[in-house]
Amino acid sequence: MENTFEVKKDGNVLEIVLGQELTTANAPALMDELNKYKNQGVEKVVFDATALKYIASSGIRTIIFAKQKLGGNPEIEFINCAKEIYSVFEMTGIQEYINFIEK
Repeated sequence: MENTFEVKKDGNVLEIVLGQELTTANAPALMDELNKYKNQGVEKVVFDATALKYIASSGIRTIIFAKQKLGGNPEIEFINCAKEIYSVFEMTGIQEYINFIEK
């Protein structure tokens, strides 16, 4: 399976455009990509979830990694998160650490 995400850094903002799924098949590759930005002054991580239809526990771990391990306690934003995905965040309790934005 190809990596269904795109990552770019714009100043102190890390932007991730997610594909339809964040699963055990592609979450490790996203984690590796995020690891490249560890201690690089990232203040905000923006996940564009417009296309995201499914997130597995490994995807949730990747989001937690972005919050805890990039350094500097960055703000986490989810753009256009589907209700089904939001409910997964609610079940895990991490929605409190994420800003959900509709665009």
